[in-house]
Amino acid sequence: MSFSGRIILLGYGTIGECALPMLMDALPLPPERYRVIDGEDRADRFGSFRDAGIDYRVMRLDADNLDRSMSELGAAGDMVVNVSVGVDSICLSDWCQSHGLMYIDTALEPWQETLAHPGPVPWRTEYALHHLAREQAAARWRARGPTAVFTHGANPGLVSHFVKAALTDIARKMKLEIDPPGSREEWAALAERTGTRVIHVSERDTQISNAPKRPGEFVNTWSIPGLIEEAAMPGEIGWGTHEKRMPARAQRFDFGPGNAIYFPYAAALLVLRSWVPLGGQIAGLALPHSECITVSDYLTVFENGTARYRPTVAFAYLPCDAALASLHETMMGDWAIPREQRILKDADIVSGRDELGVLLLGHPLGGWWFGSQLDIAQGRRLRPGTNPTAIQVAAGVLGATLWAVRNPERGFCEPEHLPHEEILKLARPYLGTVVSEPTGWTPLDGRGRLFDEPWVDREDPWQFANFLVRA
Repeated sequence: MSFSGRIILLGYGTIGECALPMLMDALPLPPERYRVIDGEDRADRFGSFRDAGIDYRVMRLDADNLDRSMSELGAAGDMVVNVSVGVDSICLSDWCQSHGLMYIDTALEPWQETLAHPGPVPWRTEYALHHLAREQAAARWRARGPTAVFTHGANPGLVSHFVKAALTDIARKMKLEIDPPGSREEWAALAERTGTRVIHVSERDTQISNAPKRPGEFVNTWSIPGLIEEAAMPGEIGWGTHEKRMPARAQRFDFGPGNAIYFPYAAALLVLRSWVPLGGQIAGLALPHSECITVSDYLTVFENGTARYRPTVAFAYLPCDAALASLHETMMGDWAIPREQRILKDADIVSGRDELGVLLLGHPLGGWWFGSQLDIAQGRRLRPGTNPTAIQVAAGVLGATLWAVRNPERGFCEPEHLPHEEILKLARPYLGTVVSEPTGWTPLDGRGRLFDEPWVDREDPWQFANFLVRA
């Protein structure tokens, strides 16, 4: 790979700390061509890299200092890898585009200050953020400008490639005669041909700490502000064409492509049944994630300008026990971020894994799960000092960064625009056990033993109402 610029890593929290050595292994540039920026002073965790000659700066970017600060940090030909929280992705990517820098991020973030003054509910969603990012790129960016890959960690990011791999495996198992899909239209047609009606990003984190969570302490395996931000956002779902009725209180968007719905309450209150191979049935938080928006849009089949086919796409996330308790406690405090925080690293973890994949449902095979099962023992061998969750996210960052280096003039990109086989090949060494297997699970399993559930549609298992833990 030919790359003469610098890598500017923005954020040295859980993901940045894991991603930096992975990037250095894959892109063995001279140390002076790596630069790390963080809004908090984490120099105590940076010593060996600083000794090697990597520039580390404590600097908090905001709307007022963005141009001045970035002009000091980067120049045309460099790449910004943004794994920070509270730095506006749309503003930062636009600056990079106009100054000739490539750009990667793991989530569409607003400025930290805007979170304290939330606007109208529909404009606080991932759907709205993608709408604004796409509009900006269409109005201001060159089609062959510097590559900018939005929302490419594990989820969002790798899971979009898991969906394509699962669709391919389902089609092969169904003995469908297909050419390898290339375009968006071909992937959407394949999803329709398989009969896939529902796609869950289903994740269960079972990592256990050697020190119990204390009252008032927030414990997690990844960004604590990031999890709280997601949990407090409005719930949203990519909405399929097979759905018979809207859920209670759900609303449609009156702007953009109309492929999603939202709920005017905190996403952490929206709980869905889902399934993972090792953990079995889960009740996961339907947190708002970009993949619910981008995958459902990408797999839409249009006929005469109207959506004929689209799967329902949702994220069902069961955090580790300590994080779930922490989140409940934070909800009781009206979403104020606790002062006392602890990220679990490998020395703190006694057992557990992060089981992250995609569950495709409703096709003739019933269900199919494709994903990563990465436990703490595997994580310690792959990247000591971190945890499986961070490694999975950093693997997505790595895949997108290396692809961008090889393809520096692709302009605006979402994960679905990238070649899934190439990205998975780059990320796979860090994913532990990769599973692709069928399942007979349905959301009707084990229902109604103690209480009547009049909203359940027993004639059609794949209706959204059947996944709701409570209607």
